[in-house]
Order: sequence, then C-alpha cells, then structure tokens
Amino acid sequence: KQWYQRRVRAGGVGDKVTFPLVAAVANFGLKLPMITGRGLGHTGGTADKLESIPGFNIALSDSHMEQTLADIGCYITCQFGNVAPADKTLYSIRDITSTVCYPPLICASIMSKKLAEGLQTLVLDVKTGIASTCDSYEQAEGLARRMVEIGHGMGVDTTAVITEMDTPIGFAIGNSLEMIESLECIQGRGPADLEQIVSVQGGILLFKAGLAPSQAAGEAMILRTFQDGSAFKKFSEILNNQGVSSETTELFGQGKYDKVFEKARYVEKILAPGEGHIESVNAMTLGRSCVFLGGGRQLPEDKIDMPVGIQLVRTKGDKVSRGDVLAEVHHNGRLTEEMKQDITNAFKIGDQHLPIDRILSIVQPSLPTQSYTSYRNSQVEK
Repeated sequence: KQWYQRRVRAGGVGDKVTFPLVAAVANFGLKLPMITGRGLGHTGGTADKLESIPGFNIALSDSHMEQTLADIGCYITCQFGNVAPADKTLYSIRDITSTVCYPPLICASIMSKKLAEGLQTLVLDVKTGIASTCDSYEQAEGLARRMVEIGHGMGVDTTAVITEMDTPIGFAIGNSLEMIESLECIQGRGPADLEQIVSVQGGILLFKAGLAPSQAAGEAMILRTFQDGSAFKKFSEILNNQGVSSETTELFGQGKYDKVFEKARYVEKILAPGEGHIESVNAMTLGRSCVFLGGGRQLPEDKIDMPVGIQLVRTKGDKVSRGDVLAEVHHNGRLTEEMKQDITNAFKIGDQHLPIDRILSIVQPSLPTQSYTSYRNSQVEK
C-alpha cells in the first residue's frame, strides 16, 4: 500500500525542516509530493533555497512528478498549472485587501493545495511567536484546530504540531546558508533543535503509516537515517532527479560546499555588547535584516541574492562574554551601521538561562490539544 504523506509549515525564519525531513522519510517507502512556495517578506521560501543549488529544476511536468513518486518517492515543486487555481486568485486579493493573516483564508490557501495532492496522511507545522503569522499561542492553536478538522473532514489523517518561532531554527538564515545547514543535518551534523523538529514530525508520519511501533521509535528511525548515510543518499537522488549533477552531490557528501555555492563578497562579525546568557534571539528582526541584505523579497518580482544572510554563532541559551561573536553577516555591500545595530539588538543578553523549547503541543481531530510529552507517551501500537 502506498502512503502519500505530507508535512507543511506555516511561516518562519531559518526554517529548512523540509529538506532533512523528506530525505529521511522517503527512505521508508512513503510517497511525499511536495508543493512548496517562494519567500515573501521575512519568511524564506523552500523553492528559493533549493534554487541556490546550481541546476536544480523546481518546475516539473505532471508526467515527471508521477514517475518520480513511483521511482524515488518524493519531488519538490511549486504551485504550477491546475493545482488549486482558485488559491492563486484569492492570494492576490488577500495581498491588496490586508487579509493575508485572516485565519479562514490561511486555512483555505494551505489546505486546498495539500488536499489536491491526494494525501492519506498530513502533518502540519503551525508556528507561534514573534516571526510567525500567529503572534500568540491561542491564535496558533485555533489555526491548527481549523486545518486539522478540515483535513479530517476530507478523509485525510491530519495532525498539527505547534512549534515555537520566536528564535530562528538552527543557526543559518539565508538561502545558500540554509541549504548548507540542511545538508549538514542530513549527514548527521545538524543543530539539535532542527533535528528535534524533523524527528518529531517524521516520527508522526512513520507511526501513522504503521512503520514504527511507537512515536518514540519513529523518531529514532528518522535520526538513524542521518547517521547511516541513507538520508543523504535519498536526498542526492531527489536532487539528481531534478537537474542537479552527480558531481555536485558528491561534493556535498565531501562537505566541499564552497565549490558549489556562491559566496558573498563580505563577512562581518556581530559582537556581544555584554556578558551573560542569551535570553532571546529576535527571529523577526533577523529575518527582515536578511531581506534587506537581498536574501528575500519585499515585492514578488524582487530578485534574490542567494549567498547573503546571517550565520548565527551563538543562540538562545548560550553563555557569552563581552566581545564574543554572536553572528556573521554575509553580504554584498548592503549592510549598514543601522542594520548592524539592529542585528546586535536582536540578541537579548541577561541573567536567565532559557534553552530553546521548540515543540509546544500536538493537535489531533476530535481530541483535546496535548503537550508533546503526553502525545509521545500515548502513541504506541495497540
């Protein structure tokens, strides 16, 4: 039996979860048709990040997509042709009527595309926090509940994971930088918070498909693919199938990213103005700064400067001393003194040690919202 699975996100900064997730999950025979989008505003676009890889082709024909699912199990494409055509019209209307953040229209936009893929199982990543479309946890839970019930009503086994988006995911913000961090994660060298999000969402997909005896076992299976090389092998197949040369993926496997990706002309360090623990890192400020550097779009027709971005050296929970490097800004001449100050101010340094807590809760149809720990303990084969 073929299980058509899907994970979808709702906004975020530094969100490169899709890449390690599909690399891991597709190893287990699940089919993942991925229809993604481009970045607009402070949130990066999955399609843009992939196009920082030379040769990657995001535009696939219907026949190519069908053959790819049969042969490889996953493709990543944009919303072309007749996939939820009404959504394109509605989205343009939302943009000029200030209804981009109106929950019913968010649900319609997201769920129309996902249901068009003919899925059996869907995992939604609904973010809450300063850099999300949902400022408060209550908004995120309400949005998650709406989409879960829509999916369930259409016969799709739908689960939503509510995740924190006050802090950027991982350490990289920017198209090429995020692809490098994704490739590192796929090869077992990723940041802990990125691995956690990937393993939790991938674990849900494996457990729902009956391939893991429990949620905990599913998470372990996902992480194992990063260590044994199978995730990287699968991701290489996905890239090669969409136009990336085998020479390029071989260089990725050797960690020779500088031979593939463009590099920014300048790299400037942002230094800690004091000592203590980093209590927060403002993802919205850093996401907007990346856009101003040229790494994102303020208008749909804007051209993206692929190598620019912000590489965090330290993040929330880390202890720092005055003069320690907080981040490195990769730019091609657009970095101003005002922007440097904004990036410095994005790091709040104080006395409290507050580690990142990414997974907040789980929403399922017709059940009360559960904490992640409670959900994880309950998901065991009967």
